[in-house]
Amino acid sequence: MSVPKIGIVGSGKVAQTLLRLAFAAQIPIEGIYARNGQKAATLAEKFHCKVLDSVQELKAELILICVSDDALPEIIGSLGPQQVAAYTAGSPSIKLFEHLQLGVCYPFQSISKGRDLLASDIPFMIEGKNDLVLQRISSFLQQLGAQFQVCGSAQRAQYHLAGVFVNNFGNLLLLEASKILGAANLDMTPIYPLLNETIAKAILLGPEHAQTGPALRHDQNTLDRHRAQLQPEQLVVYDCLTKRIQDLFSHA
Repeated sequence: MSVPKIGIVGSGKVAQTLLRLAFAAQIPIEGIYARNGQKAATLAEKFHCKVLDSVQELKAELILICVSDDALPEIIGSLGPQQVAAYTAGSPSIKLFEHLQLGVCYPFQSISKGRDLLASDIPFMIEGKNDLVLQRISSFLQQLGAQFQVCGSAQRAQYHLAGVFVNNFGNLLLLEASKILGAANLDMTPIYPLLNETIAKAILLGPEHAQTGPALRHDQNTLDRHRAQLQPEQLVVYDCLTKRIQDLFSHA
């Protein structure tokens, strides 16, 4: 199976990551189209490819569309009928778009500036409207050395939602923890071993068997002391999560 020449639409974190990984894997990169021409030019120079003035000018065998969900309809709607493309968003269903040569190449990972992930660190979920699209996406990811699985739109949307709880909400809770400690002039260092053990235990035992804490024990004195220390906006989160734990583990 030959490796498809790729083109990139977008210039954000996902586009930059895929460009970096493709370049390292010696996958041919035809060019980049992005609304931010300056960023596109910088990326094109870095990864030895060209800047295109429109999506239609991309002649790559696989066009990777790395734009926001809101921008997808316009970009996909501008594709020519023979252009094979895959978008990288996790939530939108492929059924929303009429383009026949369309697929999904969703990196199920938190991608941030300053974190150069390996391809093996990113599980991809893929989908395609036909075998040709799936073949090109698969060939691209195999050359990257990435793990991937075929995943329908409904299932992918559930993974995306679950990922928001784990990654986005999980990080928010860490931010709130840092604010609590920061207000007391304490640093976060002792939190990190606890965080590592929390994740390791949840993976090893399953989260349903790893839950601990005063909410689980119905330790009302501790809960009341915590509540008295919190800011009103933090208290809303604390009470909501406490109730959810007690509801889920009512027979613990």
